[in-house]
Amino acid sequence: MSYLVLARKYRPAGFSSVSGQEHVTRTLSNAIKRDKVVHAYLFTGPRGVGKTSVARILSKAINCQKSGATEPCLECQSCKEIAAGTSLAVREIDGASHNSVDNVRDLMDSFKSLPPPGYRFKVYIIDEVHMLSVSAFNALLKSLEEPPPNTVFILATTEVHKIPETVLSRCQRHDFRALSVQTIEQRLKQVCSDEKIDADGESLALIARLADGSMRDAQTLLDRVQSFCEGKITADETSRALGTVERRALAGLASSILARDVERVLSQVADLFASGIDPSTMLREFVSFWREVFVAKLGGEQRLKLMGIGDDSTVELLRMTGPLEAVDVQDLWDVAREGADRCIRSAHPRYGFEALVVRMATRQPVAELAEVISKLSAQADGGAASARPTPVAHQASPAAQARSASPRLEARPAAAPPSTPTPAQPPTPAAPAKLALSWEEFLRGAADKSGKVYIESLKRLRVARFEHGVIEGTGPEFNVKSVMGDKAKLMALLNDFVNQQGMNSVTTWKIAFVKGQGAAESSASRGGATSPARGNNVEAVQGHPALQSLQKIFPGSKVEQVRSKN
Repeated sequence: MSYLVLARKYRPAGFSSVSGQEHVTRTLSNAIKRDKVVHAYLFTGPRGVGKTSVARILSKAINCQKSGATEPCLECQSCKEIAAGTSLAVREIDGASHNSVDNVRDLMDSFKSLPPPGYRFKVYIIDEVHMLSVSAFNALLKSLEEPPPNTVFILATTEVHKIPETVLSRCQRHDFRALSVQTIEQRLKQVCSDEKIDADGESLALIARLADGSMRDAQTLLDRVQSFCEGKITADETSRALGTVERRALAGLASSILARDVERVLSQVADLFASGIDPSTMLREFVSFWREVFVAKLGGEQRLKLMGIGDDSTVELLRMTGPLEAVDVQDLWDVAREGADRCIRSAHPRYGFEALVVRMATRQPVAELAEVISKLSAQADGGAASARPTPVAHQASPAAQARSASPRLEARPAAAPPSTPTPAQPPTPAAPAKLALSWEEFLRGAADKSGKVYIESLKRLRVARFEHGVIEGTGPEFNVKSVMGDKAKLMALLNDFVNQQGMNSVTTWKIAFVKGQGAAESSASRGGATSPARGNNVEAVQGHPALQSLQKIFPGSKVEQVRSKN
């Protein structure tokens, strides 16, 4: 007798043995129990998730000779004949090879006969039904809407969008879901236990991830790995058998990228391709690993477990992402995904991959240009203030003192020579504070009510104006898009905050965040004026070491003007 592959040997025989499709099996079981079996079903979903298997189980359940059973007994004559494929009451049709209108007409001739003795229903299972021609679908419409007595149609497809709406409206539709990694891994462990296969958890987790939600694919891969390995199935042997990248190699490459070791990165890429791995497989595994890095930083340990990542790998990912900023991880994930897409389409994927990893290794950490300019302005302002003596006889007004304490550059006119003393004037009252609300207090309250990514985006914004009903500022493009993409959420957080401050909620907040602008530009857009002594301050800033370092990064750049708040 020929060998029976695992995918056929362990095909579900009852509703209880179907993995990951409880929303379908429970509905069908209750329909049988309440005698509400409809005349036409449509099963749709990805490959290898149990559509045809459930169709056969339903055929056995509605024809089972055991009275009142919602599960097939698998012992009566009808159950055995349907399982063996010899039953005259159940007919399976391949829609790919029987797709013409003549095939449907031949099928309709068989509708006139009654079910064979011992059977309650005649069942027609049409697999890959989307392959039928338009004429064939039209010929089948009348029978689907008003079928002969005791006739049940079960249509199965992976491409439901190709089925006409007239057919969909005549069927009870059930959508099968792609199986999770945990569900597939659990089923593989049961198969290995029954077959006495010695396999470690890491190898089964790798097979479950490569199956991409398909139980049949997972069992087929396990068959292949079992034939390759001698004795125990390990992760290394599984990687060699399936032509995938070892997880340790991907983790080592990621560590070298984060360490900015370009020479080591190129050496590791050469070793990977020397093993003969397919470039497209390499790129898919690379992107998948960086997705795990992204989830580890922003989703944490719990989210990694939901993805089916083992404990050892989880600890490794959390350790790797611990010192990294969330915005840097997001940027690396974007670069890896977009670069891999370009490499797959390239005629030279290996060269494209080398350029990708070098780009990631030499990438500068994400820094907001407005912050850099603000720091330069603060340093230049401090140097200019220390070099410029203040007349002892002149007492600055409180407003002037407040402006001098600002971290921005401030240009002042040259001091006038002493003149005839004038009567003492009362001190000018301080101008009211422009920031009526505290942005820092708002962030502390918002951290308890919003997600990690959203609060990180809020923290990266530079708020220049925060008043009751008005908020304005600048920030990096990613953070501005994240915040402005969900204004309703931001308005709700703002109203909660102003309520805590004893103020009334605002129906419409004026929210304006500009992406990619520096602090000086933002100040100018809000009405800042150019200082009369612009030339002197420009010369003071030009000689600052920090600005000279910045000009090395951006050759040819220069300071055009210096602005200050009024």
